[in-house]
This record gives sequence, structure tokens and C-alpha cells, in this order.
Amino acid sequence: MRSVPRKGGGTVTALRRPDRHPWRGHPRYSYPDQVGPVGCERARREVTGVPDRDRVTQTSAYLRMLLLRPGEYRTRWERLAAHVEPGKIDTMAVAEVLAGSADDGGDLAETARRALDGTVLTNDTLGRFIDAFAVSSRHATRLWDLMRGSDSVRVISGEVAPADEVYLRSDPPRHESLSLHELHVLGPDGSPAEHQTIQVIKSNVDSLESYPYRFDTDELVVEVIRGGRVGDRPYRVSETLYAVDIVLDQPLARGETTLTQVRSTFFYKTPPAPEFRRGVLRSANDLTIWVKFHRDRVPARVWSARWDRVDHARVVEQTQVELDEELSVHGRFGAVERAIVGFYWEWE
Repeated sequence: MRSVPRKGGGTVTALRRPDRHPWRGHPRYSYPDQVGPVGCERARREVTGVPDRDRVTQTSAYLRMLLLRPGEYRTRWERLAAHVEPGKIDTMAVAEVLAGSADDGGDLAETARRALDGTVLTNDTLGRFIDAFAVSSRHATRLWDLMRGSDSVRVISGEVAPADEVYLRSDPPRHESLSLHELHVLGPDGSPAEHQTIQVIKSNVDSLESYPYRFDTDELVVEVIRGGRVGDRPYRVSETLYAVDIVLDQPLARGETTLTQVRSTFFYKTPPAPEFRRGVLRSANDLTIWVKFHRDRVPARVWSARWDRVDHARVVEQTQVELDEELSVHGRFGAVERAIVGFYWEWE
């Protein structure tokens, strides 16, 4: 960190940019780009036992999220809609996008409705959505993965169960994070759009088969890029937090380590608090957090902070920081033990 002059006198603390951005290459590990051309077959496991109904439900749910989130996909149908209601998609407008003109859009209205409500979605219809909405290669690959029944990606949409008893007990954590890197990206509306977590975990038990991946919304897509697959059962862990298990490729014996990389895409029905917090239940020897803002919604002020608890939290330590030229803030917190750290910000 460094101190820099502030308008009107005084100084603020600016976060020093890292020598190497962990999402472009890490000193000890490399993270190759996992996204290929639209429709390409990546090295993903296909779960042959996944029923067709579940594949369609999952794919349709993700398609709805993409079209509802503020951004280019929503803009394509929204500008053709007669009336836009919050949280709803105008299927007639979507049909016009699929048709390429307003003249024959009505013929596709039923196809669009069935595809988006999960009634019927064929490969041909999915391909038409991808082409008509110019869906990016990353999003298209996720759609095809879901349609194939891949266990590396899962849509979580409003259905969560109570936590397993193992997560409700106050036993020592079953694993700890030796190295943890978080990248939190906000969209043009100021809400979280995407998050990536890369971490090295160590098992504290004789056979660690999975670990919980936590989040603060029950509307998101969880994708495991490396190290495991997404569990089948999302559940609640507190008043404000949910989780799903990341099932490891191989169980870890006590003291063994592995590297995992998880990416999430969010959908919030109501705007969340302007903050990103990371809780460390036991310890993390190397914790780094990036928060990147969109050029259409830049905060007026940002602070690096610590909180006293997860629910009904209170800030107990804070330092004002500055955005860098990429509209992001970065904090290398080093060794963290039993703490909640991160950033919070204020909008104009």
C-alpha cells in the first residue's frame, strides 16, 4: 500500500498493484483458458445418468438468467418489447430477436416461451438462441455443458435445503486454505456479475471428499474449472449464506493438498449490499482479493475493511483505498486467521 495526495488535502491509501495478476498467471501455478469456440467439446465429464428433464431445466434456468441480467442480451430483446416488467422476459420480443425481424416473430413466440420456462428446449432451439443473441463463447459453452449434463456446472435457482448436520456442528474445520485468490467482478448495474476463486486447500481429516462453496444468493451458476465437480444439493448455512459442495476429483488424506478453481455467475432479484467479504474460519496463509467495477457504475469511495461477524456484521477496521486505472481495487491480506475481510464502497 502507499499514501497519495487527496483532493482538498490529506492522503488516502492506494493499494499497490501486484507484480503479477493471478488470473493471467501465478508464480507457482498456471491457469490455462478453459473456454473454446462456441459448441466445442471441452474436457468435461458428461454424466450419462442425468435425465433429459433435468438437463433442460438447468439449461433453461441459465438461459433465463442471461436474458434477465442487465447487459447486451437483455438489451437485444428489451428494445423490441412493448412493455418491460421487472424480473420478467417478454417472450414476444425474444421471438422477434430469434426471427431476425418483427414480421414473423409471432411464429416463434411459443418456442421462446417453452424454451425459457423449461418445458421444451432442443439443441436446435438452443443453437438459435446462441446465434440470435450473439452469446459469448464462455456463456455458450456453459449452456452446452448444461445441455449435455456435465457435472462441472450447475444452476442454483431458489431451491435450497437445510444444511447437513456436519456443517452445523462446531467441530474444527475439515479443511484449511493455504492459498486463496478471489476475483469479484461487478456489472453495469453495480450488482455482482461474476466471481472466481482459486485456492490450495489442505485436508484436516483422514478422507476429505468435498468442501462447501458459500455464496449470498440462491440465484447463480456455479462452475468448477479445475479440481472437482459441483455437488447436487445446495443448502443454507446461515441467515444470509448458502452453499453447495465441491466434490473433489480424488479424496484427500489428512495433510494432503489440492488446487481448485471455481467460477460463479450471479443473478440478484434485489441489489445486494455494496461490499465483498471473505470469511476465513480457521486460517489462510496467502489471501488476495480483487474487486473490479464496470465503467458504467463507478463507486465514489472504496474501503478495505474487516468485519466482526457474518450475519448482522459491523465494520471494525477500515482504510480508504483508490481505484486503479482498470477500475479495480486489490488487497493482499497475507496470513488471515478467524477473520472476515474484504472491501465495501459507496455509490454517488
